[in-house]
Amino acid sequence: MSRGLALKERTLRVAARLLALWMSMGAAAAHAQQFDKLGFFVGEATPATAAPAYRAFVSKVQQIPNSTNVFVDYREPIWSAGTYDPKWRNNAAWAAGNLAELCAVEYLNRLDADGRPTLIPIVSVGLTDDPTAYQLNLPADDPNRGKYSEAAAVAMMNAVAAGKYDADGTDRHRVWPAILEVFKNQGFRKIYLRIGWEQNGNWYGWQVRSEATRSAYIAAWRHVANLAHAYAKANGMVIETMWSPSASYANYGLSEESSYPGDAYVDIVAPTHYSPIWNPTRSRDKTAYHDWTSGQNVTLADWLANAANRRVIWDYPAADYWNPTRGWGLPAAIEFALARSKRFALSETGTGSFGVTRSGGGPIDEGDYPIYLGERLAAAVARGLELELVEIWPQASGADRLTFLSDERPLEAAGWKNFGTMMAAAQSPRNLAKGRKAYPSSTESSTYSAAKVTDSNTSTSWHSAPGAADKQWIYVDLGQRYSISRVRLIWDTAYASEYTIQTQVSTNTWANLYKTTAGDGGVDDVRGLTGTGRFIRVFATKRGTTARNYGIKEIEIYP
Repeated sequence: MSRGLALKERTLRVAARLLALWMSMGAAAAHAQQFDKLGFFVGEATPATAAPAYRAFVSKVQQIPNSTNVFVDYREPIWSAGTYDPKWRNNAAWAAGNLAELCAVEYLNRLDADGRPTLIPIVSVGLTDDPTAYQLNLPADDPNRGKYSEAAAVAMMNAVAAGKYDADGTDRHRVWPAILEVFKNQGFRKIYLRIGWEQNGNWYGWQVRSEATRSAYIAAWRHVANLAHAYAKANGMVIETMWSPSASYANYGLSEESSYPGDAYVDIVAPTHYSPIWNPTRSRDKTAYHDWTSGQNVTLADWLANAANRRVIWDYPAADYWNPTRGWGLPAAIEFALARSKRFALSETGTGSFGVTRSGGGPIDEGDYPIYLGERLAAAVARGLELELVEIWPQASGADRLTFLSDERPLEAAGWKNFGTMMAAAQSPRNLAKGRKAYPSSTESSTYSAAKVTDSNTSTSWHSAPGAADKQWIYVDLGQRYSISRVRLIWDTAYASEYTIQTQVSTNTWANLYKTTAGDGGVDDVRGLTGTGRFIRVFATKRGTTARNYGIKEIEIYP
């Protein structure tokens, strides 16, 4: 084949891939309000497998992700004794190279004007390796091989803190600068460095379960953070450190806060949080499960079927009948970040876990969890939380091991789609009711129709029918569920002195977001609401004037 024909064929292949990318990304996401803090874990960054997963995510969620996790493999030794074989650096180089290739024109075309990749890597790096912490370098017949050794883990973290893996005369121990360097060399201008994540659990070598491990962990963490910040300054990069304990683990050891490295070292509080329930609430006698809604004893299947029960554990992972607010869950993590004026992220989040689901972790197709996240995070943003990112992982669930990227998990796929729209609205607050359909209990005439409350025109208004009962209502359909923090009512002359603002829970059930018995007309700007819903209702129960009906000029609803 001639050079010209080869070039033409390559051009056609690239064009075809770009067309497919436009169809999956542009057509799916172009009309969706974009949440620019969203990330997606593509799995192994090998383009042949990562690109289809990325496109499936965009198609399902209708959002374009801006970050993804990559891992330095702690299962390998940090370096091989006696040889120049920097395992962790080589592992990082593989990940950086594949991610850069994934961003290339041939695959995702995620490049800036200078041709640099724009997907931001969340580089997850441990503070011990498994061969050391779990003594895997011992002979195969040694009884301690594979067992966690606190002494070995502490010694390695202390060695990290002392600078052993910074560099030596032969560069044999040059680990941390080398990891950062491979991303710089691949053109990444910004990375998040997630150091020693989920240390409050008991599954990694850098676990914090004693005073000795706590002290060693903090010292090692601080040392790596200082190296990263210095490297970024010297090399024109942005490297931001993430502190990432688990916020969905029933930890009964040292508190999560006790292993916080300090404000001078941590840039972003970025816990992990997942939906599977490891700790269903047992009844008093341990023979059944305590339903948090009814207060009755129920079976495990019935307990899991009630999303309110799962929400309790998502909030308080160590809760039980006697301690309903115990455990460092999502609310505690948010409060921790707010108290320190730190940016917040979920460095990992997802639903479903094969095995846990089979033994009672939640429904196979989990549609409630993304909405729960949207509600909690949007409310926190309304309080001033600066959200950096939310990294969604496609977790396998059920015996078929499928994820929401397949067509077999429609509830979860819809949930993540709604989550993206909810968070986009929270990120850029706007009147969600504008132009939406409204439905009244009664109407005076077509001149005063329900549509007048969402037309952004204060010269028009809805009037209920004159002489109708005192109890009258009008609700707005927002099109999907949103987190609601503010409702602004502009009354006409005939106002209500007593009314409630409600969100629909089910077909015939409404929950109050706000209630007043002292309405005085004019403009009611009700802020600080906490709730989620698609249908928002103003329910008037007592007239504030001698008029025989009610009148509302505008209903404005904000996330």
